[in-house]
Amino acid sequence: MKAYLQQLLYRIKGSYWFIPSLMVLSAIVLSQVTIWIDRTVGNAWLQQYWFTSMNQPDGARALLATVAGSMITVAGVTFSLTILAVSHATSHFGPRLLDNFMRDRGNQITLGTFVATFLYCLLVLRVVRGGAVPESWELSVEAFVPQLSLFVSLVLTIASVGELIYFIHHVPDSIHISTVLRRLAIDMSEKFDELYPETLGQALDEEQEVPSLSSDFLHTVRSDVTGYLQGIDDDELIQFAKEQSAVVRLIKRPGDFVRRSEIIAEVTRMAKWDEEHAKTVRHGFAIGYSRTPTQDVFFILNEFVEVATRALSPGVNDPFTAMQCIDWLSDGLVQLSQRKLPTRYRMDEHDELRIITTKVTRADFVQSMLWQLVPYVRNDRNASIYFIESMKRVIEISNCKPLNELIQEPIRDLEKALEDEN
Repeated sequence: MKAYLQQLLYRIKGSYWFIPSLMVLSAIVLSQVTIWIDRTVGNAWLQQYWFTSMNQPDGARALLATVAGSMITVAGVTFSLTILAVSHATSHFGPRLLDNFMRDRGNQITLGTFVATFLYCLLVLRVVRGGAVPESWELSVEAFVPQLSLFVSLVLTIASVGELIYFIHHVPDSIHISTVLRRLAIDMSEKFDELYPETLGQALDEEQEVPSLSSDFLHTVRSDVTGYLQGIDDDELIQFAKEQSAVVRLIKRPGDFVRRSEIIAEVTRMAKWDEEHAKTVRHGFAIGYSRTPTQDVFFILNEFVEVATRALSPGVNDPFTAMQCIDWLSDGLVQLSQRKLPTRYRMDEHDELRIITTKVTRADFVQSMLWQLVPYVRNDRNASIYFIESMKRVIEISNCKPLNELIQEPIRDLEKALEDEN
């Protein structure tokens, strides 16, 4: 359940409607509160402040109608510019960066501000009343102008104008390649801090002897759906293994594509094994239609490589963007060199082996960060030279000999390609 909740939270945060919806809801509540204050407290107390003015019914209606009409128009323009920015990003940087733009707080708050202001003015407008009523209506209606609500609408309007000025600056900045790569670099650093894959139970010290298993892995768990493995629920799998006095070995890791009926886990011999046990293990795997960076740092690394390969394509021919990607990837390698990768073996609080994860090595990172990029860098001399120089700097900084040896291989490959070219 934990893995599913993580993915749900990721989707909600990445939804363009989430923050605007909260702001619209807040505008509805605020309008009802200010109207209630106007009705119960009255408006006399506002007259002592110089920055307030008493409006007549006709003027109040005109003001609210003007603001509401303007805000909904600007909201439409804002949404159009956002879609234009997203279209530009997906065509130049790759479709997998779409979530990064949809999660942009600046765009969400801007749209939410305009729509919330529009709805607030509309709700206040409906309660403004004049005193004149035709005699034939047999109706007695007193004039009511919610002065506090009108003042709040002016404040929201001023805030919306300020938000519009910010948005005009924010849109071109958000699609600038430096901003895009900086956001990816922040995500990469955060995921490295979590040491992918996320720790399942307590990590066994690599210096300790791995405990022997009491039985072989006889029971297999197959997926009942097709999609990408987005996350693994460590708590649920640990609890299952403890209750059954078993060990669960994971066959897939977050980011892998899982086909229906494909083995995703194996369990050691149990006194009783049935489909309910297999279903419990399946609940520990969150499988969806796309990869997400929640527990998959390789997804972020692939985004860097995707931007770089698109930049080096003949249709774009932008080696300087590729060089920026190489810079951030080199920073990722430096961070990796300073960290200790977790062991595959995970223990519970009683030091009993419960989970065996898929093995993640430094070679996997080098393959994802460098070797996938080498064929494209090889075709551009400037990018090749820059790649070699950047990786040599990484080796100078890094104290991790196994990682340095792995980095040397693509360096030698590109140096040989440059020699052959000459």
